[in-house]
Amino acid sequence: MRESAQAYNIDFELLQALIATESGFDTQAVSPKGAVGLMQLMPPTAQRYGVRGDATTPIEKKLTDPKTNIRAGSRYLRDLINLFPGRLDLALAAYNAGEGAVQRYGNKIPPFKETQNYVVTVMQIYRQLKPPAALAAKPAAPQTPNRVRMEFPQQTPGQIMGRGNMVPPLAGMPASSGDVPNNK
Repeated sequence: MRESAQAYNIDFELLQALIATESGFDTQAVSPKGAVGLMQLMPPTAQRYGVRGDATTPIEKKLTDPKTNIRAGSRYLRDLINLFPGRLDLALAAYNAGEGAVQRYGNKIPPFKETQNYVVTVMQIYRQLKPPAALAAKPAAPQTPNRVRMEFPQQTPGQIMGRGNMVPPLAGMPASSGDVPNNK
């Protein structure tokens, strides 16, 4: 994760938040629509970023390798961040629903409950992992450092909770209706 964060100029904490939301850090995660691995990449998207299957290892199996998955997913996220400069919310919406969906809705978060919840969840976790600069600039108090504790419901390996490939929303967030189609 750190290698890809540095290589593609993405905050490490943003990758953590996206992976937590997408797969709950389950390398074997597969969504009902076929998205695979930590960053829940669809095989055609992974192919766009250089992941190739071969006679012995199909692309879906290669996407369960953390390094392969994170490298391709980070390149994709970087392209989305570049496509929607200054609008991380739109880049995240595009990661969830596809860049075409964001563009079809006038470069706004599509009116899909799942995508709207996804953006809120990733941003909420990201803010928890990377507090604003003002908070980080405060002098360190002689106390135990704040830590984020992330817990996920018990599940069997490869099973994803919530929308099929997203952990349930954090407390106080509206639940996804589950009736909105998406790319994953």
